[in-house]
Amino acid sequence: MKVKLFYILLTFISVFIILNGCQQNEITPTSGDLIAGVDEGVYPIIYKEKIVFDTLYKKANIHLKKLTPFEGIAGILNGDYKIFISTRGLNSKQQNFVDSNKIDLRTFKFCYDALAVIVPKNSSLNNIRIDELQNLLIGKTNDYSVVIPQTNSGTYQYIMESILKDQPPKNVELVPNDSAVYAKVVNSNNKIGLLSFNTVQDSSKIKFLKVGDFNQNKVDDVYYEPHPGLVIKDYYPFKQTVYVFLNEKGITVASGFATFLTSYEGQKIALSQNLAPAAVPVKINENQ
Repeated sequence: MKVKLFYILLTFISVFIILNGCQQNEITPTSGDLIAGVDEGVYPIIYKEKIVFDTLYKKANIHLKKLTPFEGIAGILNGDYKIFISTRGLNSKQQNFVDSNKIDLRTFKFCYDALAVIVPKNSSLNNIRIDELQNLLIGKTNDYSVVIPQTNSGTYQYIMESILKDQPPKNVELVPNDSAVYAKVVNSNNKIGLLSFNTVQDSSKIKFLKVGDFNQNKVDDVYYEPHPGLVIKDYYPFKQTVYVFLNEKGITVASGFATFLTSYEGQKIALSQNLAPAAVPVKINENQ
């Protein structure tokens, strides 16, 4: 009788441990493991968002993985990642893939970044027109050499679509990423760099050029800096939308992190890093 009672008690304890373990490992929007794909062009801001999310939700365990936009979008469409934060939206071919395969892909706008034009701090250059930048990129003029990230980067694709209109660049130096662009410009006297604004964590050694469009009315050209207030109002011409893609079954930490990114708190963090909020209205003081 005692032996039977012992086995009953042992069975009860085992069931309790299993159930308790399941509860502890339960996957919810604020608990569980997640590998989040992140476009390297927005990695700095997403890392800061992750730190705050981790502080608020101790049972969530998010690992960030740097990816190019091509890698990240392919991964989210194939189900390799539940979430991908990208400086690129889907092109028509990728959207057709989503539609034809009936993929339950959810897309949210996170924030607006800017393509920044940088020069060394001691450069005499302060402003640049879009047509002047175009001429430098295609080799029509060679007053400065231009440094940009490699062809698989979101920055390169943005330059091709929004500045060069698919003309091949000629007077450029391709480097691995935005950090390499910054390093090249800082250590030169005659280089202009193009990179995502949010990747510049230290502006003490560089300055941002104000960008203007060619004024056909022959009056003074107007130039704008990549300030979030000017970006969100479309005054600054090189505006990039940052998207959050979700492809998950059920509700996991991916949903929780996406919700946080697009919440008021997440948008305030973006604004604190000089990125223009895209998901909630936030008052921006353009005079700062």
